[in-house]
Amino acid sequence: MTAHETDYHVHTFRCGHAGGASRDYVLAALDRGLSEIAFTDHIPIYFLEGDDPDPDCAMTRAELPEYVDEVLGLREEFRGRIDVLLGLEADYAEGHEDGLREILALHEWDVVLGSVHWVRGAWIDGPGAARRHESEGSVTLWTEYYRLLGKAAGSGLFDVMTHVDLPKKFGNLMPPSCRDAEASALAAIVASGAAVEVSSAGLRKPVGEEYPAPRVLRDLVSQGVPIVLSSDAHAPLEVAWGRDRVHAAARRAGAAEHLSFRRRERRRHTL
Repeated sequence: MTAHETDYHVHTFRCGHAGGASRDYVLAALDRGLSEIAFTDHIPIYFLEGDDPDPDCAMTRAELPEYVDEVLGLREEFRGRIDVLLGLEADYAEGHEDGLREILALHEWDVVLGSVHWVRGAWIDGPGAARRHESEGSVTLWTEYYRLLGKAAGSGLFDVMTHVDLPKKFGNLMPPSCRDAEASALAAIVASGAAVEVSSAGLRKPVGEEYPAPRVLRDLVSQGVPIVLSSDAHAPLEVAWGRDRVHAAARRAGAAEHLSFRRRERRRHTL
């Protein structure tokens, strides 16, 4: 364990695919010796029609204020024992950047994670996504995913880019012919100044590998991209899950530091 332990990707029940009381996530973080836990639940789906277009994927706009209030309440309850941060995992949707900016302006976030989940009209990581690689082709999906990830990084809206090789979730590894698309996306991340997460979530998925893959992480770290440490927890038991393996992956990639955030200002800590 490092002297300053963090988990910068944690969800709540409001997203529709996580469980457990939010307070129990904080208690789990305390039990595992964390210094900070950042709640980063899924942003309301602002880019599809309707007030609640997919209840299994994100909180509604009506739930956003109560999410904020709950996290701020936990911050006060646990002050002096562990730092509880207010964050958001914010999906990028091309052409809807103003809608995203509108939501981000509503509250004073500690950290905003940037994600791409919506690719070619459907979720790239949802149930049945593995079959899309057969019907639409892995090259098509990976190429479009990386195009959108590059756009997301270039938007300047995010502090941290998350699970940057997400299409591999079900074991559909990137075809070699997509290397140029990957390189373009990674170059956009480098140019943006955003950090990337090193996440244990992929170790719990069929692919059985952290996000991002070792080769990708080495490339980013070698170009000066900073990292944050994440579990993408969707249950209290997943808080700080696989942390030793995440630390080892980060060190093998050449990282010597990791970041924390306050009101979107970064702080550096020895890894």
